[in-house]
Order: sequence, then structure tokens, then C-alpha cells
Amino acid sequence: MRDRITADFEVLITAEEAWPALERAVMEAEHDIIAGFRIFDMRTRLRSPGARAIGETWFDLLADALRRGVRIRLVVSDFDPVIATELHELSCQTKRQAGALWEIARPEPGQLQVISDLHAAEAGMLPWLALLPVTVLKWRERLRQIRGMRRKFQAVRLDPDRLPGLFPVSHHQKLAVIDDQVLYIGGLDMNERRWDTVDHDRRADQTWSDVQILTRGPEAQQARLHMDEMLDVTGGVTEPTPLPDIRRTMSAPRRVQFPFLSPRTVLNEIETDHLKAFERARHLIHIETQFLRSSVIADGLARAARANPDLGLIVILPALPDNVAFDGSTAMDARFGMARQAEAIARVQDAFGERATFASPVQPRFASRDSTQVLAGSPVIYVHNKVLVVDDDFALVGSANLNGRSMHWDTEAALRITARERVAALRAGLFRHWWQKILPEEAWLPDTLQPWWHREIARNGVRQPENRSGFLVPHAPDSMAELRTDLPGVTEDLV
Repeated sequence: MRDRITADFEVLITAEEAWPALERAVMEAEHDIIAGFRIFDMRTRLRSPGARAIGETWFDLLADALRRGVRIRLVVSDFDPVIATELHELSCQTKRQAGALWEIARPEPGQLQVISDLHAAEAGMLPWLALLPVTVLKWRERLRQIRGMRRKFQAVRLDPDRLPGLFPVSHHQKLAVIDDQVLYIGGLDMNERRWDTVDHDRRADQTWSDVQILTRGPEAQQARLHMDEMLDVTGGVTEPTPLPDIRRTMSAPRRVQFPFLSPRTVLNEIETDHLKAFERARHLIHIETQFLRSSVIADGLARAARANPDLGLIVILPALPDNVAFDGSTAMDARFGMARQAEAIARVQDAFGERATFASPVQPRFASRDSTQVLAGSPVIYVHNKVLVVDDDFALVGSANLNGRSMHWDTEAALRITARERVAALRAGLFRHWWQKILPEEAWLPDTLQPWWHREIARNGVRQPENRSGFLVPHAPDSMAELRTDLPGVTEDLV
């Protein structure tokens, strides 16, 4: 299933394709591995035959690299210990794994560096005071739930002796650079929850569609430079170096933080590239995203639609947010995010009319019962892709969702792709994944693609699962509409 146009560019769909490719790159590493992930669990099982000959898990693979003399530097995101306790525990877990890795592999001094970094931008005193009652309730609830050894070794810094701070920003990127020659970049973190196969034949709450690129060339050196300076940039120590192919979102603490919850946006290149690409688009904009919540992105799409009556739009996104679909969340952040997405979709749909197709993937089988995990009578496939393709000459693949947080706050990284043969390879991989068959020419050409997809996806919505073409059915924007809640005065960048 893997699309490979040359040895220098691979399109990897889902962990079934992506993880073996990264395992092979790590096994071939000679000098160093520099990586940044939101989550990296060294207990994640190895999938490629070569890696399984070394051991069972990523812990074994990294230990082998250290014994071969490879230097490893891994930066994972830390999180607010009160507001995001479970994610904070995962970060602490990675640090403990790193300690065990040092004990087992006995690397040379400086050869292994694992950094769990809590973004330096803390909420100012004024928003901290305003949110203190809510934060204290959450803090007390966490202290009741988490005690003893779990608090000491997993939920580190969940401190019962002082009022909690408020840390609203995190590092959300997912990339690795091997020997300054190979770049692995996209939306896929490393833990077993992210594992899925290209046929998504799993329980709905275990599905996970994602996209990674593995490429060789100057982009790797640029990504290495980004990783080398990232912590200084987000700490407010230095300004970032311009990079032509690695596009970023980066923020830092404000010089005067007192009245602000938000950080200072240092770079919003990913948002800027989207808006410029919308303006240039001639025939087709193809988007795959976990969230479409940004009013800036929605307005940019609407402007492009009104300026060009020949422009079509394809948007693939999950049926519902994962915390709503799989966890039954009714928390205020989920409600606010759903309200922002409903408004963004309505704004874009109004501008494009029938030239816009919004779709969500489902499995080709009947669901046993109707639930939040079901769409069009079938179990959903969860979409975590972060992809933009415009016509046949521009694409972005990275870690950023189309929400305010990814556009302005969190640390994000994406690969800009402008070589036509590489854009073509990306489109081929995406299309083959969603349709699972050879498509007619009408379904490929940028100026005829959207009407064909629109008709076929609409037909899928009323077909029996076994008679559908591929995975896509019409997105249902009014699903769980009763949960939507507007919060006047609250920035959309929170969600």
C-alpha cells in the first residue's frame, strides 16, 4: 500500500505504514536521532520484521541504537498537571523510561537526552485569578482521585501544598530527523492508541487515520535546525531562523503577561501558507483535518470561494471529536469546540454551496447499535490527518489542525511540498486510501474531481455498507448539536 515515487519521498498512511518506515530509518541511523513528539511511549510494539529481530518494543530499538553509538535527543511535551493530568502522567512516564534506558544501554555522557518540556507560556495573573475557582475545583478533584505512588511517580507536580498555575500551551509536533538526512514528519504520535491498519478493521474507538511523510534531502537539515532552537524560541530566549520548507507555529511568553491568557505568537507560518494557498487555488482545495474550528481559516476559504466560481472544496474530518464520540464527554471545552466547528463549516458551506463536499469515513459494515460512534449506520473511522493539497502543485503535511490553538499557540511543524511529482504521490496515497480502488479519470482531475466525489459520497450515504465505494460518507454537521455552547468573550484559540 505504501506510495513511493523515489527513495527520497514516501507517503505513509496510518501507523501500519508509518511505524515500520521509521523503525527502518532508526535501524539505519549512524550518528544521531533528533525527535519531537507530543507523546512517545517506549513500550510501543515494533512492527517491521527487521526491528522485531532486535526486540519487542521501541525501548529495545532505542537501546540498540545507543549501543551502536548513535546519539539520541527526544523532546516530548509536558502538560498542565491539573488541567491535563493524564497527558502529564504520560510525559512523566517517558522520563522514567529514559532512566531505565540509560541503565540498560549505558550510553556515553551526553549520548542520550530525553526532555519533557512544559511550554514556558504561563497564564498571566489576571486570567489566572479569573479562572482560579474552576482550576481549584479541578485541582481538588485530582488530589482526591490521585494519591500515593501514582501522585509521587506519575502525576509529578500535582502539588497539594500550593495553588496550581495555569499552563495553556503545549508542543504538538511529531517529527524525527535521522543523521541530518532523513525527515519523518506528520501527525502521528508514538503509543499503542495510534496504531491502526489501512483497512481500519478495528473497533471504532481503536481506529486512527493519520498521515506521515518520510523524505530525504535539505528538509531534514531544516527540521534539525528547528529542533535545535525550538526550546530557546518557545522560551523567549531567541527568534527563529527562517526555513523555506519546514513551516511552523511557535509561541513564547509575553514580555508583559499579566492581563493575558494567551502567549505571544512568534510564528504562524502554517496559517499563512493555508491562506495564501487558498488565494492561489484554481480548481480544487483538498483538506483533511481533525478539527475545522478556526474562523481565520473559514474566512479564507469563504473569500476564495467567492473570488473563484470554478473552485471546488473537499474536506475530510471525523464524525465527532474523539472525546465526544468515544468518551461521551460533555465538558465545556468539548461543547465550545463543537460550536466553533459548526460555525466554521456553516460559513464555508454558505460560500461554496454545492462546490463543497464535507465527508467522514466509516467502516464498511453495519453497526450493532446507534451511538456517537456510528455514522450512516456504520462504525466511524477516527480522522487525525493534517493535510492540505491545492490543485496539483502545493501541499502541506504536518501536525497542525485547523483550529486557533494549532494556528497561534502550540508548537507545530509541517512540510511544505511544491514539487509536482511529490504532490501527485501524496494525492495518490490519500485517494487510494479513502477509495480502496482504481478511480476513473474524472475522480482525479482537479477541475472535475469535486463533483464526482460529491455524487459518490452522497450515494455512499444511502447504500448498504457492503455496496459502498470506499470509506467516505457525508459528514453530519448537526450531529450532537445540542452539546454546542458558545462562550462569549472566550478566545477560539483555546480549542
